[in-house]
Amino acid sequence: VRVDAYLRAGRVSDVFVTGDQAFAASDDIGNHALMSCQHAVSLGRVAGYNAAAELLGLPLHPYSQPKYVTCVDLGSWGALYTEGWDRQVRLTGAEAKALKVEINTKWIYPPAPDREAVFAIANPDFVIVP
Repeated sequence: VRVDAYLRAGRVSDVFVTGDQAFAASDDIGNHALMSCQHAVSLGRVAGYNAAAELLGLPLHPYSQPKYVTCVDLGSWGALYTEGWDRQVRLTGAEAKALKVEINTKWIYPPAPDREAVFAIANPDFVIVP
């Protein structure tokens, strides 16, 4: 579903689309969100914020996620970590595997049941990939 900068569905301004269903521009140079947890988490955060903001009459927040990385687990060999839409290799083997473990256990893992931690990652400006 094509969405606008606020993740609204086309001409249906009161419907927000997120995750794999959203064809959303991730930057202003022509890249779009892919079907990946990296994009889904941020899309969900912004769409949820915007749905609540719309109900409360508050300004909407535009979706933007210009940085793109890939980290693929390759089993016992290790992993492969790339940066950029052209996927420039930055780490391989055990070093990339350690990063993949950190991503899966810390970066995209739900926060501790702590009010401040939960609200911090709910902020639409929260960035998973620094």
